[in-house]
Amino acid sequence: MNGLQISILILVFSLSLFNFFFWSGIIGKITKNRRKVEERIESIEGKRLNIFDGISNKRQQKKKALETKAKTVQSAQKQKLMNVIFNELILADIMMRPEEFSMMWIILAFGPSSLSALFSANIISSITLAVVGMAAPIFWVKMKKKKRTKLFENQLSDALLIMCNCLRSGLSFQQSLENIANEMPSPISIEFSRVTNEIKYGATLEDSLNNMVERVRSADLMLAVSAVNIQRQTGGNLSFILDTISETIKERLRIKGEISSITAQGRMSGMIIGALPIVVSIFLFIVTPDYMTTFFTTLAGKLMIVVAVVLEIIGFFMIRKVVTVEY
Repeated sequence: MNGLQISILILVFSLSLFNFFFWSGIIGKITKNRRKVEERIESIEGKRLNIFDGISNKRQQKKKALETKAKTVQSAQKQKLMNVIFNELILADIMMRPEEFSMMWIILAFGPSSLSALFSANIISSITLAVVGMAAPIFWVKMKKKKRTKLFENQLSDALLIMCNCLRSGLSFQQSLENIANEMPSPISIEFSRVTNEIKYGATLEDSLNNMVERVRSADLMLAVSAVNIQRQTGGNLSFILDTISETIKERLRIKGEISSITAQGRMSGMIIGALPIVVSIFLFIVTPDYMTTFFTTLAGKLMIVVAVVLEIIGFFMIRKVVTVEY
């Protein structure tokens, strides 16, 4: 930090203190004078004010009721937001409380950008750091969720096969769930452990399985749970049903792998084409900074940067749409 920045910080701090004490004194004086006027009015018209005590009390009660209702609504909205964050963290298998994640999010969003604005005074870099800091936790949670769901789906067919063998050997359905919770690796063992714990604490089997579907959000798991719920209502050979679903899931995984192999070249081409302008820009900024500063100091350069960013985003989504195969 050079001398000019230190002087600016001292000046800003001094002005802030001066404004605080100045406006505090003025507000205090106004409040004191207003208080004196109110006391004089009350002493002169005390009898007349007594007539309206009942009305003022009702107004105060109504005001308190509205304030209580507003606080309740605000608390409910805050709790709803915390529940949404909590569910997302559970789906991503992130061992953090919603308050901790929110604090980390705020620090990443405003910490680096504030330091950049303080030390470099570069608006573009500060805005870039703020956007990256706000987006990074979201992408991190989404990547963790996607990775966990994919791993769960890869383990599901083996879990259903174990369940079939348990049922054929004479064990109950709940015992087969406990067997999966004890024998299978994470994350499927964790989810089935939650199911068995919910059943032990008094929840029904259908509700526990449906809660697992809401947590994992897997189409294959939804198919298996729907088959189990229908079988419990109508009857039938559950082991045969689960065996068929297990084979179906294995076939879907095989097809998914083939599609991923076919579209891998297109995805890699899209990543290279999308990252190439950014890499070249960073390289030119390091090698010839005077050449690149023109883009940030002139109006035409700024417009070119905006157009380039928009075209990059459009190209990213177009390539992603081409290489994404729905099945």
